[in-house]
Amino acid sequence: MLGLRAEGLGKEFTTAGVLALRDLNLEVEQGGFMSVIGPSGCGKSTLLRIFSDLAEPTSGIAEVNGKSPREARIAREFGVVFQSPNLLAWRTVLRNVMLPLQVMGIDRAERQQTAHKMLDLVGLSEFARHHPLQLSGGMQQRVAIARALSMNPSVLFMDEPFGALDEITRDRLNLELMRIWSQLSATILFITHSITEAVLLSTQVAVMSGRPGHIHKVIDIDLAHPRTAETREDPRFYKHVLDVRRALTEASHE
Repeated sequence: MLGLRAEGLGKEFTTAGVLALRDLNLEVEQGGFMSVIGPSGCGKSTLLRIFSDLAEPTSGIAEVNGKSPREARIAREFGVVFQSPNLLAWRTVLRNVMLPLQVMGIDRAERQQTAHKMLDLVGLSEFARHHPLQLSGGMQQRVAIARALSMNPSVLFMDEPFGALDEITRDRLNLELMRIWSQLSATILFITHSITEAVLLSTQVAVMSGRPGHIHKVIDIDLAHPRTAETREDPRFYKHVLDVRRALTEASHE
């Protein structure tokens, strides 16, 4: 079964007179890690919002694990991580991670146990009693990832989660995300503007055209796992970076 599928997907914002997506087709295998890259305004985030049931398509089909995005949301099959961590300043790190479980009505002991497990997964166990403003930006984003993972989703949507971070922190979190993904069976759809980030993280990179956005090309990334800092020194890494860059140039002339 596919983790994600879009067929003939279109999205028009009629009040603004903007056609964001047109006839977009995409398939992501279950357990795959696909990065989506393209020029600003091409509809990358719109695509993610449709899959995560935050926007309705104007035309076409979007499916998550063979279900409509609404059905998948109700079944709590996916989590979402945005560029901003969106943590509640008055709640501790632990209670921020517990929040979705609290909304679901999970009993306190179970949600505490799950939240501690997720914080351990992202390497923040010792900061459970801290508040968000006591953490760095990178640490806050790891809390946001832990919160999204607390519901044990089979699909994770990530909309430029590291885009606002400095390069050193971003590189470290890229590797941290790879470690987390290696321990999960989740399908990941990752939006980024960085070619090197897309190549380092992904099993596939989908290159989008300019608006109205559609998938120009999907590039398979055959780098070995686990990915490490040394992966960037692999000659195949540079080849894939060039492949993605060429595809972006081609897409810009469509």
